[in-house]
Amino acid sequence: MTSPSYKEIASSISDSQLALILERSGWEKFGGQGSLYSRWRPSGERGVSGLLLPQDSRVADYAELLAQAVAQAWKLGDDRVRSLLEKAVVTSTLGDEIRFQKEAQTHHGTIQWLAGEDLYSAARKSMVVAAKSRKSKLAYFGNSNSHLARSFLDSVLMGQTEVGSYVVTAYAPPGEVFTEKKLKPGDTRPLTGTHTGRDITRGLVHVLETTREVVDHFADTGSTSGFIESVDRGFCYEITHAVRDLVRDSSGGEVRIEMTVAADLFEEVHTESHSLEFSPADYPILERAGNVLAATSRPQRVTVLGSVTLLERPNPGRPGLIRLDVLAGTSARKMRVRLNAEDYDLAMDAHRDNMALKITGRQEIEGRYYWLYDPEQIELIPMEVVERNAGSPSSEQHPLF
Repeated sequence: MTSPSYKEIASSISDSQLALILERSGWEKFGGQGSLYSRWRPSGERGVSGLLLPQDSRVADYAELLAQAVAQAWKLGDDRVRSLLEKAVVTSTLGDEIRFQKEAQTHHGTIQWLAGEDLYSAARKSMVVAAKSRKSKLAYFGNSNSHLARSFLDSVLMGQTEVGSYVVTAYAPPGEVFTEKKLKPGDTRPLTGTHTGRDITRGLVHVLETTREVVDHFADTGSTSGFIESVDRGFCYEITHAVRDLVRDSSGGEVRIEMTVAADLFEEVHTESHSLEFSPADYPILERAGNVLAATSRPQRVTVLGSVTLLERPNPGRPGLIRLDVLAGTSARKMRVRLNAEDYDLAMDAHRDNMALKITGRQEIEGRYYWLYDPEQIELIPMEVVERNAGSPSSEQHPLF
């Protein structure tokens, strides 16, 4: 039997996976030193020195020691051990495959230069959104969550393009772990705020599915409500630009995502596939959605008039949270405002006495919710004045703003 490349196997397997292979193949563990290494030998063969299995990947010669352990396992093990080691290489692909495809009306295997640049831009922007949306959901990201996106892109491989409809292929590392914040030398990986490459790839599927649903909803109803309401599912300004780049100057675009899925080396491997298609007809809808998201995401100074429909104050005499059903002053339907104790009492009066509340502040959107920050110039307005002003042919007769 020809010996395989032990280094290749070692690069496709972890020490814990090798330990599981040995354990389930009847090997026994003997000796070792804490979390540094363990020793293994075939069960019942006490005269065999066995192998040393490293357990601390931070040690400088970890990869070399793991390759040596794989070599010993291959030489001393039976056919079951060898078949599982071979399977480790087969199931360890370049990564989750993400294919960005653009239908181009050109010669086979070619694409117009600017359309090709758009395709690469679509791929990059889509993967950046997938990474950024793991940390938080925003209507407009800008430079937010940049470390997570940058470290993810640094680990993605770009594959060869394919002949025919122009295709850009990316390979995302499913098992690699990415942190939301940059770690300093010597820092341990945090228990929270970490995401695997597979998490991000699945996030890309979710964001694109949401985008497809939002576009279809607008096409069916003409309603823009889905633009904002879908922000907490990953829809954002940046993904509208990514998909527009995908379909611009084309007869259609598609993103195909394939993930090799197996619970462990002892279960059958299968491929999980997803495909999302977009067309040039989606472009104007995405452009409109992007304009709405950009406008609502930028902070705006507004004066809002609304009725108080929710009051939350855990402790009397302390600051609290209110929600307004907006009557005028902004396109938002509802607005959340945090108020100090004195202003919160005014909001309670407005709710109790069926009066409107007029507040000036900085409007922002977080997820699907509008917030009014730094509230000031808070006034109570009788509802009859509001109704009379709304019905007046001239707003100057009963000015509220």
